[in-house]
Amino acid sequence: MKHTPDPEERRLKSEYRADMLNDYLRFSVIGVFVIFLGIAYYIYEDSVNGLPRISVLFRLVPVVLSAALLASILTPLRKRTGFIITLYYICLGGLMTMMAGLVVIVAGTINYESYVLGTVVVTICCFLCSFQGMKYLVPVYALPLAAALTGIIAGGKVPAGRIMIMSNPLIVAGVCCLMAEIQNRNRFRAYRASRIIEDQNALLNRELALAMAVQRNILPSAMPDLKSVEVAVEYIPMIGIGGDLYDFIEFGERGSFGLFVCDVSGHGVSAALVSSMVKAHLSSVRHDGGSPAALLRYLNEKLCGQISEHFVTAFYGVYRAADRSFVFARGGHGYPILERGRELSEIKSRGGFLGRFRTMAFEEKEVRLESGDRLILYTDGIIEARDDAAGTIFGEERLMDALRANKALEGNSHINAVIDSVRRFQGRDDFDDDVCLITMKVR
Repeated sequence: MKHTPDPEERRLKSEYRADMLNDYLRFSVIGVFVIFLGIAYYIYEDSVNGLPRISVLFRLVPVVLSAALLASILTPLRKRTGFIITLYYICLGGLMTMMAGLVVIVAGTINYESYVLGTVVVTICCFLCSFQGMKYLVPVYALPLAAALTGIIAGGKVPAGRIMIMSNPLIVAGVCCLMAEIQNRNRFRAYRASRIIEDQNALLNRELALAMAVQRNILPSAMPDLKSVEVAVEYIPMIGIGGDLYDFIEFGERGSFGLFVCDVSGHGVSAALVSSMVKAHLSSVRHDGGSPAALLRYLNEKLCGQISEHFVTAFYGVYRAADRSFVFARGGHGYPILERGRELSEIKSRGGFLGRFRTMAFEEKEVRLESGDRLILYTDGIIEARDDAAGTIFGEERLMDALRANKALEGNSHINAVIDSVRRFQGRDDFDDDVCLITMKVR
């Protein structure tokens, strides 16, 4: 039963033909120019070899056809792919016709073998210029070579033994047809595979865009509207979505709120899924400004056995404006930095990763903040930013230096300046991990 290509296969083949044609036509002007120069030289050589004037007519066949092709691709006719492909192969057939005619003209002379060799060369050139397999190449070869062989035999000027020399271009033409078909099939397979990859990438990008929109929706849409503190944040996921998560939790108590930040190991889609789980569990808790350590224990219990090879570092602190107290607990997260006057110090507490061990303990600490104090929280994408040329990472010390250098700035200007310092260090704008930086300044 004859195989009928499905519509998608036909569409792919049509696009493949058009793309291949465009690739070859990019050099059409150069190709026509080479043909013009080559024919001019060979017309001169034919006169030196004593060929009759009719040889000029055969030499002009590819010139006329090439000029027609060039004129067509410079007009709206170029959009008619089938017509251009047919004309393109007619031009190749014109080259073969030229050589076939010349071989018949020189039959029985001392130039016979040289022109047969020239036919072999043109046969190979036609193969190199072919992009449609043997479908178009067979008539390009068969008609001129058959006519040449018929003309030689009918002319009776070539001994039977020398007629066999014409088997050389015939054999080469047969091999070229087979090679052209193999080459075309391999090219189409590669083209089809590349289109499949492109389609899959397009689908992945659409899914990624949807995931980015979902993740944006789980992040706070605005900073806490409090007179007691000024909060600023910058979150830069590595590939549009990531595993860093932050949240601001407001309580009934006036001027108080909770500040939560976590970092899921790894990055990309899987890390984003885990951070969404964290957000879901965080939202399921009734927040009343209670124990930060208790919240981390709850999250750890929920995440254990649910996040595969991932783990989560987290920090949660509760700020109360009434006495400027900040009660906090951490689970394997980097120590927050307290900026007080000219001094920078880490506020520390003990606690391991979330999602690995159900019995993990989290130490709860309290610090009293003062007017003008600034608390800085960050994820490890900042301190692990790498200068590939030097093989070094940004690290905590450089982060401290960047904070000191930009101490006079406020809010997002302060955060952006610190992140710009990281970019300058690594010599590029993109990051190898998700980056999150949060500051809270007490008024």
